[in-house]
Amino acid sequence: MKIFILLLSALLLALPAPAQILSKLPKAVSLSKIEPAVSRALNAAARNAKAFNTGLSSSWTKQILNQRFQFQREYKDALALHQYIQNFRPISRNVLRRQIQSTVINNTLRTSLLNQLNEEYFTGMEQELEQYFDLNSQFPFFSASRAPNETFAHSVNEYLNTHLHKAPWQLREPLQFGGMRAIQLQISRYSETASPLEVAAKNGLNEAEAKRLFALYKQAEPLNKTIKEYIAKKTHTKQENKAFLTALSDLRQLYDELISFAKNSSSVRGTVEIYNNLLQEMNTFIAKNHRAPLWKNEDERALFLRFEPLVLANQANMFEEIVPTLTKLYEITEMYPVQRLPESDCLEYVQEFVQKQGFLPRSVKMRDFFDTRKDEPMLFEAMTYWESNSAGFRSKIQRLRTPGEDNFPQFY
Repeated sequence: MKIFILLLSALLLALPAPAQILSKLPKAVSLSKIEPAVSRALNAAARNAKAFNTGLSSSWTKQILNQRFQFQREYKDALALHQYIQNFRPISRNVLRRQIQSTVINNTLRTSLLNQLNEEYFTGMEQELEQYFDLNSQFPFFSASRAPNETFAHSVNEYLNTHLHKAPWQLREPLQFGGMRAIQLQISRYSETASPLEVAAKNGLNEAEAKRLFALYKQAEPLNKTIKEYIAKKTHTKQENKAFLTALSDLRQLYDELISFAKNSSSVRGTVEIYNNLLQEMNTFIAKNHRAPLWKNEDERALFLRFEPLVLANQANMFEEIVPTLTKLYEITEMYPVQRLPESDCLEYVQEFVQKQGFLPRSVKMRDFFDTRKDEPMLFEAMTYWESNSAGFRSKIQRLRTPGEDNFPQFY
């Protein structure tokens, strides 16, 4: 939060750029000479404002894709945890316990894994993860299946036959349907003052997109109800089982339609375009200047200010389609770092990061995008900059690189 406030402060300080330009010009300068400078400043400010309005907005379709990203991250964490249990024996129980507590979201599964850890029943832990996440079939891809919806339905049904009333990971994602309940709650909260279409407009959807989303919800709700009622019952008839399998298959198909709709929404496409344009501008600037843009240069300030919030304070855009571009933008911060934090603040934040995470901020080449920790890209750039420009800072970071007895990096 403190780092975000620093970025925001820098952004606010830059807003009166046209006024600053006017104040520096001699009073005798003609209007014709002033206009180009003011016009450039105003155009740059307007372009940045548009980029921030779209790029940093938290629209409903972004929320849908962000939630999917979190489910994918949960799966990758489970796969890494499974491999860790297999490959590292004897295992430090304290390290493994922290990993389970920090990566396993499902309360029942987490409790079961911790109990098995206390008993050192590692085979049981592996089996629990394999079954809950369907690791053997490498869900969610189903690359070998010609009928993925039916494969999904039978896989879920098989899990429920041995784990009564416990929905597996692969079912939780379509059941939540991109955070459908949270969005519906938001609509109902404003029902007395705004229509659903008006609420949707304030959350990044045009009228056609809002109607499409509401239609998908209308189709998903009865399927959702059928599935939940089936899971809650102790016994089922053949007819109920058949209806359940059909509902599972239909829900997965509908969820695929929801994800496709979100990816092609104006908010998401506009955001991806903004980031791609930013990458192109940065590459063009670097090819010409062999460095990143700087705050102190007024001609570069607009690009500098657009880069910081979109790349280093990005919280709204954590979906798969943005990953390749963001990764390249992170690489720029590492190849051409600039000073964004004072040396003392950087050292303080890095120390806090190490204390919380157990390791130093990692390069984008070393970390998994699914496992990027809060402020990590910003801190790695700042650390890289000050290591190159301060021997004292470099010495203190080197001490942090020597792990203590209980300060080894967590798995990733």
